[in-house]
Amino acid sequence: MRVRGFGSSMEIICMISISEIIQFRMEKTWEVSETQVKDFLDEAIQLVSECGEIIADAMNKQKNVEIHQKDAVASEGHGSAVLTETDMKVEQHFIKGMKEKFSDHEFIGEESVSNDGLIKDFTNAPTWIIDPIDGTMNFIHSNPLVCTSVGLTINKKLVAGVVNCPMVGLMYTAIKGKGAWVNGKKLKTSGVNDISKAMMIMELPVGANLEKKKTALANLTEMLDKAHAVRAPGPAALDISWVGAGAADCFFHFGIHCWDMAAGALIVSEAGGVVLDPSGGEFDLMSRDILVCSSRQLADQVLGFLRSYKTDRDLKEKYIYL
Repeated sequence: MRVRGFGSSMEIICMISISEIIQFRMEKTWEVSETQVKDFLDEAIQLVSECGEIIADAMNKQKNVEIHQKDAVASEGHGSAVLTETDMKVEQHFIKGMKEKFSDHEFIGEESVSNDGLIKDFTNAPTWIIDPIDGTMNFIHSNPLVCTSVGLTINKKLVAGVVNCPMVGLMYTAIKGKGAWVNGKKLKTSGVNDISKAMMIMELPVGANLEKKKTALANLTEMLDKAHAVRAPGPAALDISWVGAGAADCFFHFGIHCWDMAAGALIVSEAGGVVLDPSGGEFDLMSRDILVCSSRQLADQVLGFLRSYKTDRDLKEKYIYL
């Protein structure tokens, strides 16, 4: 909006397009029951299990070769830029299956919808945010720590999520306000509140730009002096879920995407953990940053030394997601 003064009067010239005004006024709030959310998640779990079979088959047959580099995110590191045929096959299988059951649902997928690094649209409609293979670099090297991550937003709020790791037989799930589980067992964070007793997880940005590597090394140096243990196993969705399961105590990442953390953020939150922006502010799904901890006390200790690396947002608009 631009304001132009004329003496004692003012002329207000609105720079918002008519289509944007119509969209703002017309977008409805979705009314969805708890039973419906559970039905949505049950269907997603079935499809994600089938996706796990596709992943396992590809790994067992060594059909896990890199076929493409995503240039839009190449400076973020090798792990962010690789793509395989199986990534696309898994994403297409999930989207096709969900569309057949719920034709009014929408999708933000790492490979198909967002292959240029940009999210074109995000509405109040039930929206599945999908990473078909999180840990593609592990997948390429036949490392079993790979997973499919799927988070569901309604009215731009995270309401359900599933992270499935088919090669190690772990499926993490969560529903807003109902809790989080792994293979049906209720999850709770470790509750560790002292960094000297904490297992810390981070990403090592191999192949990234110099500034990102310097930031990672500075944070790693701090943790080598302060933490009980430091690990960098990947993939991010599994790293986050481990904090919810009490198998790790803290994870942070700069340059992550919404599809990497949508499900995991809800899992940690529902397991009693802390989910924040690494600045210490509220978690922002589209900011491409995340800090998850087993307790608020641990989060405050990490925030005391954590050095940030800023990236462009996935989406310019900001909402409260949890």
